[in-house]
Parts: sequence; structure tokens; C-alpha cells
Amino acid sequence: MENKKIIAAIDLGTSNIKCAIFSLGSDGLPKLIGSSKKKTKGIHNSIIVNINDAIDSIRSCLIEAEKKSQIHLNKINVLIDPIEIITTRLTKFKKINGSKIEKDDVSFLLKEAKKQVELNNSKLSNIHIFNYKYIVDNKLFKDFPFNIYVDQFSQENVFISVPKNILKNITKVFHSCDIEINKFISCSYALGICYFNQDQIDYGCGIIDMGYEKTSLALFKDSSLVHVSSFPIGSNHITKDITRGCYLSEIESELIKKDISIINNLDRELNNNEFLSDKYFSETKFRKISSKFVRDIISARLDEILNKIIKEINFLHAESIKQNLIFTGEGSRLNDLKKIANAKLSNYIFDTSLANFKPYRDINRELLACYGAVKILTEGFVSEAIAIPNKSHREKSGFFTRIFNIFN
Repeated sequence: MENKKIIAAIDLGTSNIKCAIFSLGSDGLPKLIGSSKKKTKGIHNSIIVNINDAIDSIRSCLIEAEKKSQIHLNKINVLIDPIEIITTRLTKFKKINGSKIEKDDVSFLLKEAKKQVELNNSKLSNIHIFNYKYIVDNKLFKDFPFNIYVDQFSQENVFISVPKNILKNITKVFHSCDIEINKFISCSYALGICYFNQDQIDYGCGIIDMGYEKTSLALFKDSSLVHVSSFPIGSNHITKDITRGCYLSEIESELIKKDISIINNLDRELNNNEFLSDKYFSETKFRKISSKFVRDIISARLDEILNKIIKEINFLHAESIKQNLIFTGEGSRLNDLKKIANAKLSNYIFDTSLANFKPYRDINRELLACYGAVKILTEGFVSEAIAIPNKSHREKSGFFTRIFNIFN
């Protein structure tokens, strides 16, 4: 094991913390050698809310994964998607005056863009930066236009940023666990890398992670990540809606929400004479509650979530993304979502239909974000729009090709 490179990732979810440790073989492909899952304490939506509880839950998760893999970790990559995550797209120009575009020109424009982002909000820290679009003498280039004689060159960069204090608090917790953070990675970005191939990323696609307390999305277009965001509405809000609307306990409401007998057979319209079974009333007194009323409660919240997602996609003016969406997370398991999605979206997939596809046969679904983080790190991740290549890995292709080609 000493001769193999070890990469570890930890997903700081609101419900659970998941840690996965991978080894890289001679082919450069990651192999899972140890993992763990622990109930989240002291962390809410990727934010540390109780230092001591967070240390305890993260430490226990790390210890179990280390024990299973027989590896002692010194560094780890942390997956987060806080509500406060921000995407900024910024374009900078430079006059070339008939000279060739050089690497220094790209670096100069990137530095200028970074200065502008920091000037706009000094309290943010960039966790991902992408070179997105290039305009050469008013012509759009998708690939890097090096060694081309031009008069004017512009470059659009995408910045994914998180408040510095959030990162500082997470770093403090991991230092207390005697481990250094190698890289912060957007969780939804890592999921997208798992689910989409190069053609989809080029054409336009998006991953929608409907979690317990929040919904996060990562949108891709023209071989780049173009947008990441997260908003504080998740599947637990549906449970609370049922609780308030029907005067039930949260345990009863959660059971009702997940029971397909209520939200299945979506083509059949329910009437007001159909009522919930007495099996749901484990903590409150049985009474007649319309099944249609419950479905309407669930549909209203799902409709709100989908409208927010569509609004963010529309802001990018990229209709192709709507045609290639994947829904994952706890909220995506609700059958009522399919009915609403049919009315609003051109094409979409629920991740349950992808269970037999690689790499999902070998990786637990709950660890996919960790696996995606390792793919980013081994196939090239973008930091200051500069890839860090793994020379032993197979030939780079697809998403990161144009990043690698600049600096190799």
C-alpha cells in the first residue's frame, strides 16, 4: 500500500458525514479501500454551528474510515455546498495589437479578474475558478486561442466562492482532528463529474441534489462548470408542511411523505372522498384527512423547488441545460416530482435509473460525491484556472483537456 497514492474525501452533509479513502493503482484509477458514515453533529448546511460536536462527529468518521483502510490520513479533501456559495462570471479584455496570444495573456486576464472579484467582496474565498469563454477580435472561441495573431482578446472566468469565515471554521475543526485540508470542493460539482460525460458537459447539463435541508445545483455548459448554487429548501420542508397542514407529528408526516401509496399512480386524479389510512396515525388520534389534500401539499413545495431551479437556469440563457438534468438526493425519490417535472422540463433523469451504469456498480451511491472529488483531483481540477495533472493517469480527455493543454 505504501507505493500507491492515497486520496481521501469527506462529505459534510446536513444529515450524515461520509468519508471515503481511495488508492490509485498503476492505471491511475481510484479504488475504494475504506469508508465510513456518521450522523452529523455540529454542522448545518456545511456550516459549523457547534465546534465541539463537529470535532466529535468528524473525528469518529475519520477514525472508522482509517481503520477500515488501514491508512493514517494527513490530508483530506472537503466537500461542501453552503447556502452562501456564490457564482461570479467576469470578463476581462486586453489589447494584443496584432501580436500572438501567449500564456502570459491568459494569466494576466485571470489575475485582473481575481482582483476584481476580491475587490467586489473581500470576505469571499474562491474554491473553484474556470476559464470559460474567449473572444478574439469579436469572434467566440471555445478552445484556448494560443499563437493566434489578434488585436483584442477577452476571457470570461467563472468563480465559485464561499465566505472565508465558513472555510476558517471548517479548517479549525479539521486541525483539531490533526488533519490538514488539501482542497475544498463543491459537492454538487463533484456529483456532476460522476454523472455526466464530456458530450453532455459540452452541450449543457445540470445536477440537482435535493437534500434534507437544502437543494444544490451545478450547471455545466461548453465544457465548463458555469454555475453552482444552493438554497435552503429540502425534503424536510415537505415533512414540516404536512405536519403543519394536517396537524400530525413529524414522524407521521415523514411516513406519509415517503409512502408511495399516496403519491403513486400520478395519472389518476384523487378526489376528496379518498382519505389517509389509519396506519399513519401512530402518535395522533385518527381522523379523516384527504389524500388529495396531502398530495397538494407535497406538490406545492416541489413546485416551488423546481421553479427556483428553472429560474437559475433561465438566468444563464442556456435552454440546452433544461434538456439534460439529473435529480438526485432524498427529495428526488418523491414520485410527485416526476409529474411536476414533466410539465416544466424537456428531459430529465432520476439517479435511481442509473444504478447499473459505471462507476455506480462499484461505488455506494452515498459516496458518489467523494468519488467525484477524486476524479477531479486525479484527472485535473481547476485552481486559478490551472490544472494539476497526475502524470501516471491515462491520457486526459473531455472536460479538462483544454485546461491541461495550456500548461503542459
